[in-house]
Amino acid sequence: MKIILLTIALLFSFSSTVSAQDLVFGTILETKGENALTAQEAMNGAILAVKKFNDSNQNLKIKLECESITNEPLEIIQAVHKLTATKGIMATTGIISENAALSAAPVFQTAQLPFLCTGAQLNSLTTPETPDTFTLAVSDNKIGTDLAKYTFATLQAENIFLIRSDMNDSTAKQAESFSANFKTKGGTILSEMRITEPNPDLSFIMKAIEALAPLPQSDSKKTEDAIGVSNYIDEGAAIITQKRTPPPEIQEIEAVVIFASAKVSAKLLNLMKEKEMAYNIVGGTSFDMVAMKKTIASWSGNIIFASQASLTRENNLVKLFVKAYTELFGEQPQTGYAALGFDSILLLAHAAGTTGNPSVNIRTNLPAVNKFKGVSGEISFKNGSVQKPLYIIQSDAGQISLAAEMQ
Repeated sequence: MKIILLTIALLFSFSSTVSAQDLVFGTILETKGENALTAQEAMNGAILAVKKFNDSNQNLKIKLECESITNEPLEIIQAVHKLTATKGIMATTGIISENAALSAAPVFQTAQLPFLCTGAQLNSLTTPETPDTFTLAVSDNKIGTDLAKYTFATLQAENIFLIRSDMNDSTAKQAESFSANFKTKGGTILSEMRITEPNPDLSFIMKAIEALAPLPQSDSKKTEDAIGVSNYIDEGAAIITQKRTPPPEIQEIEAVVIFASAKVSAKLLNLMKEKEMAYNIVGGTSFDMVAMKKTIASWSGNIIFASQASLTRENNLVKLFVKAYTELFGEQPQTGYAALGFDSILLLAHAAGTTGNPSVNIRTNLPAVNKFKGVSGEISFKNGSVQKPLYIIQSDAGQISLAAEMQ
């Protein structure tokens, strides 16, 4: 509540009288409903970007017009219409979930108002038919591919238990990409459990995992090796892997891979913790939500998950961002979406230029952005979609570090 009230106060300060030379941007974020806390971080990042920009520019300022939404389609469309009708608005950014993006993007496109989607990873969001729509998030296909590569090659988990959404959402698309690529590399999915409802009874999954638990006695011999990751940035980070000689007679679960909503993923981990299931955990970008942070922090073992940004990597821009965010909002950012909110505003300002029509400039210049240095990494665009790193984050008994940067 403290951060939300502070945000409101800051927005009032940014909504003061604006001259004809100023940049007027819209923001639309799900700061109500299930994704509220994570969307709030994206909003905070955007506000920090406006503050940084306005503090460093004497003759050009940014003004934000903000809409707060849930995931209700009609509410989203009404909010988009309100933004597109705002006098002087030049472009809009925001939205972190795929369903909200699919509701909003067509309306922005019809109004020919450039829309930079902050966090939705849909491959279908940007097409040749939607030249005014852009996305700052790495695609679901790349997320699944990179996680499969990391799980098999670096975590050295060849036999996995896969739990995945089957609800035609972002996590389901990540799961499809992961599954295909993991099998191609030679990995084995011992069991695949599909979740078909938003709040399911997960007891059947617990029983399925228990059925694949190792036998009380085994002839296999295990040795633990600490291996470093070739593209680690944080020094001293390591992952414990198991090597077996000879191979066990019965294949054992070497990692539990979860592609589900943050709510379901947290429930799964809590159930596994109750049953003392100490497996390596691999998760998609839903693990990088505020709703997951307490659960991850309390997990005594190893969790690997994907994120659109790493706030622990050794980078001066990241360090400055975290410091400034903490000073302004009273606590450190918890997710990569804070960085995406920050980068999205500065990208729009960068593409708007200082002469000519800012909206036309954004439409023309944003697709040509190349190697823009953002908090979330070096950013380029191709056909409306971002080309930037995906980050593999490790939580070892609650201690967060960067495991790998996937180009």
